[in-house]
Parts: sequence; C-alpha cells; structure tokens
Amino acid sequence: MLTIRKIEGLKPRVRLRKCSSLLIADSNDDYIRALDGIVQKLDFLSEGDKERFHRLYMKYLEDRDILYLKDINQLALQALGEEMADWDSLDAEGHLDGASRRIKAHSLFLDRVRSPYNIGAIFRSAESFCVDHIYLREGCGDVGSPRCLRTSRGAVDVVPHTVVEDLSILKGRTVFALETGGDKISDFHFPEDGICVIGSEEDGVSPDVLALCDGRVSIEQFGAKGSLNVSVATGIMLHSWALA
Repeated sequence: MLTIRKIEGLKPRVRLRKCSSLLIADSNDDYIRALDGIVQKLDFLSEGDKERFHRLYMKYLEDRDILYLKDINQLALQALGEEMADWDSLDAEGHLDGASRRIKAHSLFLDRVRSPYNIGAIFRSAESFCVDHIYLREGCGDVGSPRCLRTSRGAVDVVPHTVVEDLSILKGRTVFALETGGDKISDFHFPEDGICVIGSEEDGVSPDVLALCDGRVSIEQFGAKGSLNVSVATGIMLHSWALA
C-alpha cells in the first residue's frame, strides 16, 4: 500500500485516483482520515464534491460497509470524467499498466478493417489475450480517432501497433487467417509464434494477403446469422490462441 507521503507527491488527478482505489477492508482509521485529508486539498474538486467525499469516508469509518468504498470510487470516476473499469490494473500515472500484461509471440495483421469501433474493440481483446503487436494495413480506420480510443478503453496505449504500407511483415513467420472455409477453431493447430490476419468487415481477407497465409481458422456458428462481428470473432479466436 502506498504511503500517505508518496500519494501526496503524485499529480493531483492521480492523487484522487489513489485516494479512491487504495482503500481496503482492513485500512486503519488514521489512513482513511489521511486519504480524506488529501482529497479535501485538491483544488480541481468543487466544494460540493469534497463534501460528498468526506461524507462517504466518514460513513465507511463508521460502518465499514464495502459498498461505501465502491461509492467513493464511483464518485472519483465522475469527478475525473473517466470510466475505467474497477478491475483495470493502473500504473502510478493512472493509465493501464502494460507491465502487468502476459505477452506471447502472437501478432495481428488488420487487413483494411475500416470501423474505428471494431478496431478499438480488437485492441481491447488483444490487450487481454497476450498479443504482442498489431499491424494495421493502410486503409484501416484511424487508431487515433475518438471512437477507436473510447472503445479500446486505454488498450491502444498499451498494445504496440504499426501502420504498414506493404506485406513484408507477413514474411518469415507463420501466418494464418481468421476466415470462413478454414479448420474448426477446436481443431486448429495454433502456432506458438505467428501472425493472425483479420479481414475487413465487408470483403474479408484480401486475396494478396490470403495467398501468404499458411492456413485459416474458422469459428463454428449455430444460429441463423451467417457471420459474426469482426471484433467479436477476433476476441473468440484470441482467447483460444492464448490457451493453446
């Protein structure tokens, strides 16, 4: 647990994050009061927010009800204008902690995936399932767009990525495509070191890229719909690959 002195040395917004997330069930009374004291000195908070924080800290001191801890965290998110998930691992600056990731030699090649929403969702799954790098072929949607950044929930800042002009990155490693007409995902032999190609939402994997693939994997479906959203399909595949 960070010391009060350490917290006081952090940037103001990070201070609030720590003061709202460091409370645990066995926090002693002095530590809780000290956290409340730090919050009360934050200039960017309104007097109304400071009063609400103080009231919640005092209620927790009195009742030790864990729901008050969640209330404090939620109030901090509102004050910061953020929506980080409760389970995210953050670094000292309040960003996703890339050092906590487990990484394998699993890369993605996005072949003209257009939608920023889908790209952001793919980054989020890639962050969770061990991807070491994402290559985006020219023609993909903008990684830096607000829609992509919002959907990725910070994963764009954690997963290394490169926009590439040609297909040279696909040479020298095992390459396979997530595409229809391939081996069932339950039977597919995932490589320990490889690149999975993800095609566009409308056209699938381009013929020139498919020609460089050593194989393809497909996801069985059991409904009336003929296809899955590209980001959903990528998440299913990445989970299977991470466990292989």
